[in-house]
Formats: sequence, C-alpha cells, structure tokens
Amino acid sequence: MVAEGRGAAMSATPELEVPGDFFNPEVPLDALPGAENVDWTPLHPRFARRLQVGATIRAVVYVLGAGAFQMAVSPRNRAAIAESVPWLPALLWTALGVFCMCSIVWPLIAVPRRGYVVREKDLLYKSGVLWRSVKAFPFNRVQHTKLHSTPLDRRFGLASLSVFPAGGGLGNHVRGLGRETAERLRVYVSERIESGALAADSDERFEAAGDAGR
Repeated sequence: MVAEGRGAAMSATPELEVPGDFFNPEVPLDALPGAENVDWTPLHPRFARRLQVGATIRAVVYVLGAGAFQMAVSPRNRAAIAESVPWLPALLWTALGVFCMCSIVWPLIAVPRRGYVVREKDLLYKSGVLWRSVKAFPFNRVQHTKLHSTPLDRRFGLASLSVFPAGGGLGNHVRGLGRETAERLRVYVSERIESGALAADSDERFEAAGDAGR
C-alpha cells in the first residue's frame, strides 16, 4: 500500500518539458560586424580648441603657483639650493613647461580619434590614442541620461551627455557634442528607454495573462 502510494505520487509529478526543436547554430567569426566598418561621427570641430583653452588656463595657474612657491622660499634657502643643486630649478621649470605645452597640443591629436555612432539599439563611443577603446551603451540597459556643460563649454556652444546604466554605478560621458546635437541625442535616448520599458511591461502583462488563462 505504501509502495503503491509512492508510485501514484511519483506518477502525478509533472515532468519537465524540454523543447525538441531548440537550435543554437554557431556564428562564424567572419560574419561578426566589425567596429571599423561603422561610420563614425566626429566630435564638434570646436571641441579641440575648447580643450586647448582649458589647458592654457590650467598652465597659467600652474606657472603662477610655481612662481609664488619659489618666491615664498626664503633667500637663504634659495641660496643653499643654488649652491648644492644648481640644476634643480632649471629642471623643474623645464619639466613644467614641457608638461604645459604637451597638454595644450594633445587635444589636436586626441580629439580627431574620438567619435560616436547612434544606432537603433545602442550608442557607440570610441576614444584613445595609444590605448584605444570602444564603448557600447545598449538602450535597454540605460536607466537615465543627463546633459551638462561647464561655462567654458557654453562659451564654445558645447555640451556633454552622460549615460547612466540601470542598477546604479558611474555614468559614461560623451564629451565634445554640439549643444543642439547633445539635446537631440538625449531626447532620442530617453525615447528609446521609454519604448523599451513599455515593451517589457507589455510582455510581462502578456505572460501574466497567459499564466492566468492556464
């Protein structure tokens, strides 16, 4: 009797259904789309100049700070330094000058190698000179966007778009956009986020209705 009860309980347990027509073919590597085939959109033409102006302002601050620090050193200490290591001040000033010049010239090299692509389901952004990177921001993984600009950005008619992923975390920034382009891109990404959320909500309702019908 106990054995018969166990057999009846086991027969009443539903078996897991495995779809018989499941097919997962391999994709050849040659068929994968390449990022180099994407038609990249360059950043705003005034973005390099904006970065150069910012680097120039920082360079002036650095030089004034270094000069004030040198003047703050007492004459006795300056004489001791000049006697023990006479080459040190010239070396420090040369290093500061080279750093400032490189920071001013660097945007002319880095900005042409940046770009972005707006696609139906994601946004691509590339950057880097020595270490290059390509970032993809899928719209179904984006929680919200933010448009911001500094006073210097507004002076050149530029803005930056920040894309924040769902679940928190630091946002990804796309700098060097024209103010109008950045606003249009923000609206487009927001619309894609809303449409994706509505599609996911309708799918959940459809599945819930199907489960209730069963």
